[in-house]
Amino acid sequence: MSAEHTAVIDAEIIRAYAQLTGDHNPIHEDAEYAANTRFGRPVAHGMLVAGYVQTALTALVAPGGVSTSYQFDLLAPAFEGTSVTAQAVCAHLDPVTHRATFTITVVDDTSRKQLISGSAVVAFPKGEK
Repeated sequence: MSAEHTAVIDAEIIRAYAQLTGDHNPIHEDAEYAANTRFGRPVAHGMLVAGYVQTALTALVAPGGVSTSYQFDLLAPAFEGTSVTAQAVCAHLDPVTHRATFTITVVDDTSRKQLISGSAVVAFPKGEK
């Protein structure tokens, strides 16, 4: 059981995420500032990139499944204009606890570099999934 979600992270999405969350770190929005960082240009918010995993998970567990935990590592940045694919793969189903554990990843579609790696746990009501 697996699902994927692909998205392009453009400047408008980065600005909207900054506005929504209040995270206005200049590494995300100020090209001049970002040019003087180790990345050399603005990077998308790590949590924005990680959020695409939920879209893949929802395709597998809705309705009924509720995410209860995430663990992930931010391995590399996503830059403005990057196309990414988030994937969720069921690694374990526990019929006793009614929970499923998923391996989650996000990959840069052009470079094939893994940007995020981790896991998520989803709980289900008794009798579902």
